[in-house]
Amino acid sequence: MNDISIRALDPAEWRMLRDFRLHALRSAPHAFALSHDACAAWTEGTWRAEISAPTHQIFGLFDGEKLIGITAAFTWRGDPTGQTALLAMSYIEPDYRGRGLSNTLYDARLAWIRSCRRFRAVRVSHRASNEASRRANQRHGFVKRGSEPFTWPDGTVEDEVHYELTL
Repeated sequence: MNDISIRALDPAEWRMLRDFRLHALRSAPHAFALSHDACAAWTEGTWRAEISAPTHQIFGLFDGEKLIGITAAFTWRGDPTGQTALLAMSYIEPDYRGRGLSNTLYDARLAWIRSCRRFRAVRVSHRASNEASRRANQRHGFVKRGSEPFTWPDGTVEDEVHYELTL
């Protein structure tokens, strides 16, 4: 694991992000709020804009030069003040799971959020049955705020559980 690193992706890396994100959505449609078909329809401009802006950043997790995971932090649209961040889009290739790499994803996103200095809270959510996601957010101090039924892209209706971390 000495060659494992994480870094912010650059808009010029949009093809790499697109290919990996579509792979993740195909491999784990139960884990994401967006569907493969919705993202497959995005244009180059949408992918480039998705990677970074003052309001958000996508990160790549690498084993040497190989992209093995992605994750993101966005300004949460549910807060009109713009002071709440949202963690999203996390996916690690199955061969790399169980090694504590989700901590690397959390650390990178929370460092970026704190560096922005405008955020006062961070939200994250997951499908109720996603125990790995629950354990990861609990390790980082998130507090459960509630849940609500959600229809996931795989067609299953299951609660989406919401958490928040006050900065």
